Amino acid sequence: MYIKRLELKNFRNYDSQKLVFTPGINVFFGENGTGKTNILESIYWTAMARSFRTSEDAILVKQGRQNTQITIDAVDNDIEKTFMIDYDCANRKKNLKVNGNRLSRSSMIVGMLPIVLFSPENIMIVKGEPSLRRRFLDDLLSQLDNEYFMTLVKYNKEVSHRNYLLRGIREGRVKRENLDIWNNQIMESGTKLLMARHAAVEELNVILKKELTEGKFEVNLGYISKNYSSYSPADLKSSYQDFFKAKVEDEIIRSITLIGPHRDDLEILYNGQSAKSYASEGQQRITTILMKLSEGLLIKRKRGSYPVVLLDDFSSELDDPNRSFIGKTFSLFKQILITTTYKENLRGFEAAKEFKISGGKVI
Repeated sequence: MYIKRLELKNFRNYDSQKLVFTPGINVFFGENGTGKTNILESIYWTAMARSFRTSEDAILVKQGRQNTQITIDAVDNDIEKTFMIDYDCANRKKNLKVNGNRLSRSSMIVGMLPIVLFSPENIMIVKGEPSLRRRFLDDLLSQLDNEYFMTLVKYNKEVSHRNYLLRGIREGRVKRENLDIWNNQIMESGTKLLMARHAAVEELNVILKKELTEGKFEVNLGYISKNYSSYSPADLKSSYQDFFKAKVEDEIIRSITLIGPHRDDLEILYNGQSAKSYASEGQQRITTILMKLSEGLLIKRKRGSYPVVLLDDFSSELDDPNRSFIGKTFSLFKQILITTTYKENLRGFEAAKEFKISGGKVI
């Protein structure tokens, strides 16, 4: 898939802006604070129904205005599609349409316009908390399979309700027998999520080794949990059942569910060592970029459609050899949109189209 046209109305610092893109590398350059990242954010917001910078849709509306709207014309395997999202501050309501047809739920858009984003904050996937690494896997799998996304939403609600029951048991308000049905539900949902995550990690490792790192260095991922070592349905369910029998008292005391995909982590190794503990800042950055690119190639493999790759200021902290190394992978994708402060940061890259941003306008 690639984006042909983007139209913004009252989005962030833009009044009205129409942009025409081309396959290949599209570069946005300009001083800090001029709105380069806002362009990428508008595309991500349309594709994922949420921003990667804020949880408040109202913040996306240009100051002094009451609504915002983004329209994207894209081509997917020679089929043209139009995606539209708008938000109204008065009723705090968000609407999404695909080819003029309104979606009943915002979440339905996820995966229709496949997208991969790298922003400077993504380095925290390597160096930050486990929740960020779980989010990396969940965002990828939600784009690959809407059923995964729906199971994830369902699972999070089930865990929340089970935690409420555990607290009620501790306080004497709830009978223990009420746990049984919720044990079974989180076991069923959790097993589906765990199997999908483990399989995705295995496939990402193959892509990293065979298509991206070229033997220059190694980036390996490992799914980490202390509660199960086998990811077959039968073994996972057995692990759940054994855990519930052995640890229910501890769960009641703490009033939290202590087993499941919400407790797991993703180990990231750089040249055989923990990237979080031993890799330099530059190595952590290139590791994160490679993980994001492997995500894009897995989407292509599974969906048969190229994702649009968004790279926000990816090159500023990379030295020339690593910048050149990453640049060689760009030919694996249909369309890449890159922001940078100075064009010199992308020397050696051949852009198909360049856009200069200044004063809320794109030239």
